[in-house]
Amino acid sequence: MDRKSCQYTKCYCEENVYKFIEDKQNEIDSLYAIIITNETKYCPIWCQLSSNSPSTPVFWDYHVIVGQKLDGQALVYDLDTTLDFPCSLSKYFSSSFRPSPEIVHHLKEAGIEQQFRVISGSDFIVYFSSDRSHMKVKETGEWISEPPPYEAIFKSHIGHNLDQFLNVHDTTLPGIWMNFKQIKAHFS
Repeated sequence: MDRKSCQYTKCYCEENVYKFIEDKQNEIDSLYAIIITNETKYCPIWCQLSSNSPSTPVFWDYHVIVGQKLDGQALVYDLDTTLDFPCSLSKYFSSSFRPSPEIVHHLKEAGIEQQFRVISGSDFIVYFSSDRSHMKVKETGEWISEPPPYEAIFKSHIGHNLDQFLNVHDTTLPGIWMNFKQIKAHFS
C-alpha cells in the first residue's frame, strides 16, 4: 500500500488508523491499532514529520499507528513518520523510540516512558468511537486542527470513548497495555 493512497488528516491519527484498517478488510486479522501514550500524556517519538530534525522527538499526548503480523513479518504503518511506509517493526521501534539504556532510564525517571495499547484491527473497528470533542477549544468551540472531510467516527450506542482508550489503567475496552519490551516480543 502506498502512503499517498491512504486517507490522512493531520492530527487525527486515530481516525487515520481506523480508515486504514477499514480499507484493508481482507487483511483485518493481521492488523492491530497501536495506541502510544503514557500517564503524563507527554510521549516522545522520533522520526516524525512534525519534527524540525530527525534527532529531535515530537512530544505527542498520544499517537496511533497500525501494526501488522503477516507471513512471519512484523510491519508498522505510520502516516506521520519520516521512515518507510510500511516499515519493519524492529526498524520503526529502534528509530522512533530510541531504546538506548540512557534514554530508557531518563524516560522512566521523568515518568514519560512510552506505553502501547495493542488492539486487534477488528476490535478497533467495532469499539472505537469519537465525536472529535478533544479537537475543539473548550471556550470557543473552534477546531484546534481542521477535521477530516467525512463524518466523525461516532457510534451513538457507544459514545465518545477515545479518553478510555488512552487511559493506561482502563481494562474495560479491548486491547492489552504493553511496555517497549513486551510489544517487541508480541510482534516477534
